[in-house]
Amino acid sequence: MMSSSVTHSAWQTHSGASAGSDRSSAQRIMLAKVGLDGHDRGIKVVARGLRDAGFHVIYGGIWQSPEAVAQAALDEDADWLGLSLLSGAHMTLVPRVLDAIHDSGNQRTRVMLGGIIPEDDIGSLEKMGIHGVFGPGSSIETIAKFLRSPPAETITDPVESLVAGAASSDRKSLSKLLTLVSKGLVDSDMFNATNNGKRIPTVALTGSGGVGKSSLIAEVLQSLSQQGVKIAVLACDPQSPFTGGALLGDRVRMGGSNAGDSQTLIRSLAVPSGHQGVAEHLETMIVALKSFGFDLIMIESVGVGQGDVAIGQFVDRVIVLLQPESGDSVQWEKAGLLEIADAIVIQKCDLPGADMLESELQQHLNLPGHSQIPILRVSAANKSGIDELCQLIMN
Repeated sequence: MMSSSVTHSAWQTHSGASAGSDRSSAQRIMLAKVGLDGHDRGIKVVARGLRDAGFHVIYGGIWQSPEAVAQAALDEDADWLGLSLLSGAHMTLVPRVLDAIHDSGNQRTRVMLGGIIPEDDIGSLEKMGIHGVFGPGSSIETIAKFLRSPPAETITDPVESLVAGAASSDRKSLSKLLTLVSKGLVDSDMFNATNNGKRIPTVALTGSGGVGKSSLIAEVLQSLSQQGVKIAVLACDPQSPFTGGALLGDRVRMGGSNAGDSQTLIRSLAVPSGHQGVAEHLETMIVALKSFGFDLIMIESVGVGQGDVAIGQFVDRVIVLLQPESGDSVQWEKAGLLEIADAIVIQKCDLPGADMLESELQQHLNLPGHSQIPILRVSAANKSGIDELCQLIMN
């Protein structure tokens, strides 16, 4: 067993090594696999390595279309897009990705390539616009050094023009604007606070890590987007207290059939420790999204503990997710997270213990003389309860 003195020493070493870095300026690297190549071991190793090197890594998953990857890179305002290709289809798929990025108006994101790429093809790929190619055996240190190279030209748009562009439903302007907001460079008073009289609900889903927040949001997105509802999701994931790096992996669960959908925007956010699962400048981000004209804004918190209640001050409604066999009846009496719940969702209700959990919640929370908290049984796995949840969210 590791002694407490060794653990404390490691903490000091990590903290000291990263103390001088500006973590708000960490580069955003999106990694994805396009086409039918499902071999993801390598790209996951790279994602973890770059996270440990201090980058904010957005993992886009496997089997992505070129158009979906290009849209995600735009929405995430990624500094880099890293494509992994092991299928031999790079000369077919890479031009499609680059064309889709160009068509989206994205002039910011640079593209690199990894995988099994013949030497004879590298020159042609570079002429197409690929900035770097990394084959088997490339080290994380080599890739990280390459990613830190500055762009040949940095184009900075005036904040006022980005605000006006977002208000005119220009997706590229909104994406850049969210980046500036995340760095504390834009105030909320720059936006039209009235939203032309339109009511835009803001709903947060929160709960412990692994309870199924992302999977449930994916089902809500699919259901409501089919009804024509324009939805923005701010998905929060933890940032390392040691390196400042983050692996932003919620998009891989939420993307699915909504990837590249103009009705839906997903933005991944890194949350430093000590922020109760909520990203910095979240309130201003919500205002920016409202100015764009979305019909619904959803926030997914980091996996939280009992005392993490900060999300309640930013949204209209808080939905707390619980799962069967996650605690005994005493848990539901404790102060904290359940006090801010406007509704409770028993996620994974297809698992054993769901009946007992619902009974305990009804008994301990919905007492006579107190306001009644809706309790819904939902399963993202078998899609039960999704319609009822969507009604609750929109009403």
